[in-house]
Amino acid sequence: MDIDHIDKAIVDNYRKLRTRMGVITLAFPVVVIAMGLFWGIGIQPTLSDYYFADEPKGARVDLFPVRLWFCGILFAVGVFLVKYRGFSKNEDRWLSLAGIFALGVAIFPMTSKDGRTDWKLFEYLGMPWLSVHGVSAVLAFACIAVVILWYSDSTLSQLKESNPKDHKRFKTAYFLIGLYMVLAIGTSVLLHYLNAKQGSYILFAEWSGIWAFAAYWFVKNRELRIVAEKLKKTLSNTTVKRTEADIVDKI
Repeated sequence: MDIDHIDKAIVDNYRKLRTRMGVITLAFPVVVIAMGLFWGIGIQPTLSDYYFADEPKGARVDLFPVRLWFCGILFAVGVFLVKYRGFSKNEDRWLSLAGIFALGVAIFPMTSKDGRTDWKLFEYLGMPWLSVHGVSAVLAFACIAVVILWYSDSTLSQLKESNPKDHKRFKTAYFLIGLYMVLAIGTSVLLHYLNAKQGSYILFAEWSGIWAFAAYWFVKNRELRIVAEKLKKTLSNTTVKRTEADIVDKI
């Protein structure tokens, strides 16, 4: 096995990780809602309501059958974001923070329908309308939005001079994705306090925001493929042999 083969495997594995992250994120709301319907649980006002959504009385031992799927997928997303290496130190820090907050959404349960909670941090701080679960969800979205809006250019800048058309196209895509995520989570929070969780408007706002997050990983994969091809052509003109691992390092 030569070094080129190893380098290519590393690059391919990172690409597959991003693709799987996109697929898992796409599947998250669909799986949670589908599993709820499977166990006779109607569509909830928010995705977080599936944490304590109980099935109609039956023979099952687990009173909250969808919570396993809700928390399990969030753990997969959270661990990925913490372990995934960004293309700059700041991007890496924000991704790790997003992962920690995603894990917080799974670890800290939402406030129950009768107002009970095991985590009274915000009650002690004089803000009983907040919860660790809810704040973790908002901050996870916010951290991802920061990564998309402020740090996507760490790799995209490689195309600014050599391929301005693609540079503009990807820059616009990242801006729209990041902006939509901000609007989606903002709408969710606003509806939470103004709409008293009537209907499923909040759930669909959350759903669309999560799908915007998934879109980011697919767009990022496409962008990095173009950037890598451009850098590979540039480096091939030098007298020193470079490998794909060098390209990743350069990015």
